Amino acid sequence: MNVKTYLIISFIITTGSTAFGQAVVTPINNWSYQNHASTAAEGFLNGEARVIQAAGQANYLNSLAAVNYQEAQSKWIDNRKKFVTTYYENKVYSKEMRDRYAKKPPTKEVWDKIVASTLPDALTTQQYDPTTGRITWPHILRTNEYDAFRNRIDELMAKRTADNDGDGSPFQREIASLIDAMKMLLKTNINAVTDTQYAHAKSFLRSLDYEVKVVRSGAKAADPTSTVSIN
Repeated sequence: MNVKTYLIISFIITTGSTAFGQAVVTPINNWSYQNHASTAAEGFLNGEARVIQAAGQANYLNSLAAVNYQEAQSKWIDNRKKFVTTYYENKVYSKEMRDRYAKKPPTKEVWDKIVASTLPDALTTQQYDPTTGRITWPHILRTNEYDAFRNRIDELMAKRTADNDGDGSPFQREIASLIDAMKMLLKTNINAVTDTQYAHAKSFLRSLDYEVKVVRSGAKAADPTSTVSIN
């Protein structure tokens, strides 16, 4: 073999082997032996390692979930405490505001004035003499239709005593029923009198009703034969 022949053979071998090498390393269906065990023992050990790894990961995740649950529970408890505290703080604050801006109750002096303003006017000394028990009736109540009621009241007032006096006494209850009867009769006769006469007579009966509820000790009996003065 001469030198020329040797060079030609060497070129063919080199070129062919290069091409062949490129064809061999081309993967078929993307399959290779990478990450696969070479023996059954190695496969068993790899599987056991993966089971242990999975168990560890499960324990870790369970531990992490437990921690998250404890944190959530703690936050829930804190929020509940804040809610309860805020609720009672708001109640205290609301009460303080109500107490601060609420209307003050009236004093005894003011209350006495309020009560006094609701009471009927007391009979004047011209209308009623407490020492004799004599009543001076308005003209409207002196007509014959009121005679029975008026005469009985005059009789009771003339015999008024400290032992039978004041609100709830037999004396007061009987006179109160007589006054009620006179009020009803006055109302039926409202068209026969003027507005002023009706208002005056009604006010007089209210004042008389209030008078007999007041205890007046030491009242003197009036002379039954005494005459009734005229307004």
